[in-house]
Amino acid sequence: MNVRAVEQLQRLSEQKRDKLSAIYQQQRQQVDNYQQQLQLLSQLKQHYTGTEQTHGATINSAMLTNSNQLTSQLTTMIDHHQHEQAIMSAECDHSAQQLQASNQQVKRFEEVKKRWLAKQQYEQARKEQKQLEELINLRHKKRKI
Repeated sequence: MNVRAVEQLQRLSEQKRDKLSAIYQQQRQQVDNYQQQLQLLSQLKQHYTGTEQTHGATINSAMLTNSNQLTSQLTTMIDHHQHEQAIMSAECDHSAQQLQASNQQVKRFEEVKKRWLAKQQYEQARKEQKQLEELINLRHKKRKI
């Protein structure tokens, strides 16, 4: 395995990390949006429930039926949003774990690349030193002759 292969693997790993990061950001945004929707639905239900009590004795059967239907629909919507948010949150957590693993893989490739470059530099310096020693020895032999 040479440095170019490690660099290519590192690039592929970085591309994968970037894609995972984009997916994670998108999922995080969806979770945040669902949280905001949940808050708005809860506020709507609280507001509606609060106004129901202020009407007091003026509620007739049609208003009571409408009130029950609205409360039921809001409760169903809130439950559905909570369920969806839980699923999205779990998916987001999984994506975060994948992103973290991908970041670690990129770092490992960076370390391997550094080691390979250091090894190549060492070998090159050793080769140059050996050539220099051979040149010095050759000159020394010529002087003896």
